[in-house]
Amino acid sequence: MKIMFVANYMWDIYIFRAGVLRALVNDGHDVIAVAPDDKRIDMEKAIPGLRTISINLNKRGMNPVEDLKLVRDLYKIYKNENPDLIFHYTIKPNIYGTLAAKLANKKSVAILTGLGYSFIQKSAISKIAIFLYKFSLKFSKEIWVLNEDDKLTLLSKNIGNKEKIFILPGEGTDCERFKPLKKERENNKIVFLMIARAFLDKGFKEYEESAKILKEKYKEKIEFWYLGALGENAVSGITKEYMDKLVKTGVLNYLGTVDKPELIIKECDAIVLPSYREGISKTLLEGGAMGKPIIASNVTGCKEIVENNKTGYLVEVKNVDDLVEKMDKFINLSDEEREKMGKLGREKILKEFDEKIIIDIYRRKIIEL
Repeated sequence: MKIMFVANYMWDIYIFRAGVLRALVNDGHDVIAVAPDDKRIDMEKAIPGLRTISINLNKRGMNPVEDLKLVRDLYKIYKNENPDLIFHYTIKPNIYGTLAAKLANKKSVAILTGLGYSFIQKSAISKIAIFLYKFSLKFSKEIWVLNEDDKLTLLSKNIGNKEKIFILPGEGTDCERFKPLKKERENNKIVFLMIARAFLDKGFKEYEESAKILKEKYKEKIEFWYLGALGENAVSGITKEYMDKLVKTGVLNYLGTVDKPELIIKECDAIVLPSYREGISKTLLEGGAMGKPIIASNVTGCKEIVENNKTGYLVEVKNVDDLVEKMDKFINLSDEEREKMGKLGREKILKEFDEKIIIDIYRRKIIEL
């Protein structure tokens, strides 16, 4: 079969779905990744046998002219390539790619990896986005979400139906790549690590405020690391100037972006994610697979990964006091207690979220669809 994966970043297709792409190529399928080429990786070199097609896509805002061009460009690709099945990810490919697939008479699946602000806010833009989802996703073969809450949200807004919406249990993680590794840092500090794009809805401010409070209490005994791209010009994004200020004052240690996050994760003691909502958090899966205890918001996309007081701690969303309390509690655990938490966490990831489970679901669905 000829199968396409369409998203708004080539890099995102790789980091979230490389295992699926590689497996399908090895199965003998003609697999094509379609997205803007952000130059972070040579996909065809990283996954031999994969083909890529670069497109123009304005990831933010609603410009009718640009969005119609996207529909036109994808329509041409779908007609020329004649794929048997198309998987769409992220907002614009889900909306406009699904429409292009319908016009080209091609089967497509819309995969909503997280509903985000479009479904949380009540702004005019949010209402437009929901209307567009409602209209376009009528033409997808199936709609996939990553958790039960997202399925219920779609149903409440009359997007899809129970038969059409399928729950993919996360996008999985490579448990052979992300596995417990020995720390190489020599100090005995407790290191907390947050991995996310620097946006307010990821819980950035809650992490920042907690760091300030706990550093005042424990001084040089603890560190707070941050790994991930900056939000820059986005409405809820954290700018370079703001991050530089936090680094200069000693609140956070900003690590930028890396291609091998496992080399950073292995040096921390716990993963922290005070997010307001996720699909199924990829970074928590990776941290858990590496045997790191997790402190995360008790919200959709995080609570499915953490067993409270067993593999980590769940925290009330947007509650700095609760986050501080749980991080303080972690600081005062013994080495043995932390190690046990991490071991149980890895066992949970292996059982429920191993990438191999997700690959098998894609294989089965490709046959069924």
